[in-house]
Amino acid sequence: KWESDGERVTQLSLTQTAPDGYPTLRPHRVDIGLVRDEGGKLAVDVLPATIRDAETDIPEARGLTKPGLVFPNYNDYGYAKVALDADSVAFVRESIDRVDDTLLRQLLWSSLWNMVRDQQLKSTEFLALVREKLPSEARVELVDAVLAQAAGALGRYVPEAKREAEYRAAFQAFRTALRAAPQGDLQIVWARALINAAIVPDDITEIARLADGYDTVPGLTIDQDMRWTIALKFVGHGLTGAQERIDAESKRDPSDRGQRALVRAETSVPDAAVKAAAWEKINGDGYGSLYLTNAAMSGFAWVCQRDLVEPYFERFFEAVPGIFRDRPREFATDYFHGMFPGWVIEDGILERSQRLLAEAGDDSPVLARMLREANDDLERA
Repeated sequence: KWESDGERVTQLSLTQTAPDGYPTLRPHRVDIGLVRDEGGKLAVDVLPATIRDAETDIPEARGLTKPGLVFPNYNDYGYAKVALDADSVAFVRESIDRVDDTLLRQLLWSSLWNMVRDQQLKSTEFLALVREKLPSEARVELVDAVLAQAAGALGRYVPEAKREAEYRAAFQAFRTALRAAPQGDLQIVWARALINAAIVPDDITEIARLADGYDTVPGLTIDQDMRWTIALKFVGHGLTGAQERIDAESKRDPSDRGQRALVRAETSVPDAAVKAAAWEKINGDGYGSLYLTNAAMSGFAWVCQRDLVEPYFERFFEAVPGIFRDRPREFATDYFHGMFPGWVIEDGILERSQRLLAEAGDDSPVLARMLREANDDLERA
């Protein structure tokens, strides 16, 4: 928290909180970075500080030139999540692409993502910033990390009513970024993001044109993983030509990866009889190996198939205690990860999961731990 008289800092303090479940405030030795625009370039004043209490005043900041951005963990010495003040968020929206310090850019993106997860920044505002600013980022590791966060925001934190529009906006921005990216790893990262953002038929058809060679990006090769993802989207969304694509990719890739993709395609078909057969097989003898059964579970539930798989939500909660009691631990944990309906961001799923946790008690500690983690994620979402 900071104030100024228009040109100089008059007060700056840092506040810290701890989770309600573990309410311990700890000392933190940090550097505070005060970033300002100086003749079109960004300059930084760095103040060392130690935070001990819920609020710590920083008297050394008084009299310094008013900053545009205050980052209270400059150089990343502190072990903490950082939330930015409102003025600093506004500065980042305008100027994150002007920050030459790679570590600071990385920390700023990380802070924005943590603010989304902690309900301090709207998911849609974060995604707008990704669309506007990330395409100019040159460091492939940073682009990859932020795109993964954007995928998390799209899948878990965007309101259902805005979900399709946000995916479409992301698809369009990622398409532009892909075509502007230099040849090499950045192209591949943007291509994968583009494919993953395709959730409506028109966009899925467009990425298929890339795979089929009707549309090209100079220097880009659609690799086999991308090809399988596109083919599986055709199956999951029930698009024309889905089986032909699966057949073609299975001939192109007869490897173990291809075998798993075939099993996933089998359970991805949007048909009630297919889902019923897959449920019985997953809960019965499986598909011949844990890897193949995992592949089957990964294709069972698609967001676009909600009506088809909703009858299995309660069946999962009824079945999972027995799975943990009677089946090998490795299968049980994979079953939980693959079949728990955590992608349904609704109070009813959370409440049902909480009831199961209360029933599990001490009898199944592994199941109880996984439920606590899943419930925490669902509650946040």
